[in-house]
Amino acid sequence: MSIEKRRILITGSTGCIGTHAVDFLLSEGSGEIFGFNRSIPIGSEEKNDYQCISGDLSDPESIARIVEEVQPTHVIHLGALQTPDCRDYPMKGLDINVIGTAHLFQACTRLKRPLERFVFASSSAVNGARSLYGPEGVRPEDPYHPFNLYGYWKVAGEGMAQAFHQATGVATVCLRLATTYGPGRDRGFTAAMTSAIKAIVEGEPFEVPYRGKEHYHFSLDVGAGFARAAIDPFSGYGVFNLLGETHSIEHFIETIKKESVHFEIDKPEINFSSDAEPSPFIYELNDEATRKVFPLMPQTSLREGVLQSIAYFLGLTREK
Repeated sequence: MSIEKRRILITGSTGCIGTHAVDFLLSEGSGEIFGFNRSIPIGSEEKNDYQCISGDLSDPESIARIVEEVQPTHVIHLGALQTPDCRDYPMKGLDINVIGTAHLFQACTRLKRPLERFVFASSSAVNGARSLYGPEGVRPEDPYHPFNLYGYWKVAGEGMAQAFHQATGVATVCLRLATTYGPGRDRGFTAAMTSAIKAIVEGEPFEVPYRGKEHYHFSLDVGAGFARAAIDPFSGYGVFNLLGETHSIEHFIETIKKESVHFEIDKPEINFSSDAEPSPFIYELNDEATRKVFPLMPQTSLREGVLQSIAYFLGLTREK
């Protein structure tokens, strides 16, 4: 199918990852983009080849209507409740993250013309503690071992994705990610390092609520990664770890402090909170398969990602 004929439906297109995915796809001239969101933000109508449609992943009729109207050739399913909301509102999380996903897959089986690609946003939360895995890192084929409901629901999503592929033959990708940082990443427990960058830009001290290591993905890379998983050559079914790099939280803090000098930010105060506990997050995700199958996926170094993030938040501060 030619690029001009692509019709890409993105659930959660106004979130952090969705926004960057939309921007990347538009910059690539990838086709017509349709955002599926609970509300339509002001200004969305100003982008050529992008239409934002109001819908609700907890409403089966809404899902069926939008899929029928759009008749997508590609779907990127990002819409979901994050870990804190799933913990605080478990039934709502189940309704959106699992049942809503099931209804989306079902609606896609009814298309007049079969999909070319379905990309599901999974998570490293499907895995367990790093000590359970080998010296080469956590591989996509390693055993599941979620430590919360959010993780179990992502396992369910991956299962539905595989079943969808088996039933329809549609090329289907599950893309797992860990800690996203950078522009747009201002919600969720793992947004701490982005919050630290914002705090130092605003001249405020910041306390990190946990210790340990994290596997970091720059937010613009995440959006581009999902876009690449949707439009680059691929067949069959596969689960992949998004490109990223593991660092201790101490190293991330030192990187912020070091790079803030370029912006004449004096002595950033970033410390650990007195009750900071070990981070439960998965790290050292092995991305060998991802690099082989999707060689055009970008990866920004931590230093460059922090530099871009500081510049971005400084720009927002100056606009106020």
